[in-house]
Amino acid sequence: MHKSGNIVVKLARWRTLALADASKETLEILSRLVGFDTVSDRSNLGLVGYVEDYLRDLDIPFETIPTEDGTKASILARIGPQRPGGVILSAHSDVVPVEGQDWSSNPFELRIENGRAYGRGTCDMKGFFASVLAAAPKFKAEHLETPIYFAFSYDEEVGCAGVAPLIQRIREICDGPRACIVGEPTGMEPVTAHTGKQIFQCDFFGTPMHSSLAPRGRNAITAAAEVLNELNRFVAELSCFKTSDTRFPITHPTINVGTIEGGKATNIVAEYCKFVVEYRHPPGTPENALRDELSTIFAAIPDQMGRFRETASYPSFLLPNGSRALDLVQQEGEPRQTHAVNYGTEAGLFAEAGIDTVVLGPGDIQQAHQPDEFIELSELASCDAFLQELCAELSKGTLACQLPA
Repeated sequence: MHKSGNIVVKLARWRTLALADASKETLEILSRLVGFDTVSDRSNLGLVGYVEDYLRDLDIPFETIPTEDGTKASILARIGPQRPGGVILSAHSDVVPVEGQDWSSNPFELRIENGRAYGRGTCDMKGFFASVLAAAPKFKAEHLETPIYFAFSYDEEVGCAGVAPLIQRIREICDGPRACIVGEPTGMEPVTAHTGKQIFQCDFFGTPMHSSLAPRGRNAITAAAEVLNELNRFVAELSCFKTSDTRFPITHPTINVGTIEGGKATNIVAEYCKFVVEYRHPPGTPENALRDELSTIFAAIPDQMGRFRETASYPSFLLPNGSRALDLVQQEGEPRQTHAVNYGTEAGLFAEAGIDTVVLGPGDIQQAHQPDEFIELSELASCDAFLQELCAELSKGTLACQLPA
């Protein structure tokens, strides 16, 4: 049994309690969640309304935190007493696009086949979302001694851009939360470290004219290509900065040019071009290496011809030793191996806000963002069982926050 100060955590049986398949309630809710097209560039208010009605029917207090333009919202709910301590279960509502992908069926309609649930977001991360909502009646019925919080965000898929107001609200009303579990797909194995990320848009401006006069003008695409050539050379330098954490599959910072567009026709000197580049950095490696490199490169380009700007970022994540959040998800007498991953989550932002956080949820990250995205029903069953055990512990009050005198 794991001990952390005066806290005794014994979520031992959740794997053995896992059923052959996920609960009927989890699958019904997952079907509803998948049915909402919550790609990040669209509103999530349909899904938010469904969750609001669901919580309202259970008489669970919640608040909705809208964006300034009112097109999206987060939800923060509490089950149990409003007292220090408690556990946050965190999920994001948005998904990545399906355009250009070859799906075997409607991506926004749940399909159950051969022990798998198919649909956009089933793995990342509406599966965890559904399991949490399905567990709500159990949490409600137990008359918890320690509160449980549901934190549902938006715009995670575009650089964790939407969770900040939700975290701010958590800090205002949640008195000393004991731990946060971010339910990204980890195969129900704890992830205690991941990379941070910065995204930059680089813009280039040329002089549009007939291509027969090309030597007299400035071609925006050519200017972008020159910068890309510099970045290709910079990639080799990044391999010298290695994290000491050998659990990472890739131990050094990386860059990736994800999109590029520009020009109007082959007989017109390109007036505009842009590309978007991301920088991922494991804990303990330079956080701003790409920003610094871009500053140097663009300093040699007249401002009217090229500039760059950061469009999104989130910090790297590294769970410290003695973490209460990790104790919470470990098995009694059988600590599982922890993992470090090169993708990112909202965990770094929760941790940056002083909330002890671990990443653990159902599904395989290799299925995320893919056509015919799916989650194994057995993974959902494991998550259901884990939440059942968590509910039992919270009803005993063993995870209550013990404040200093």
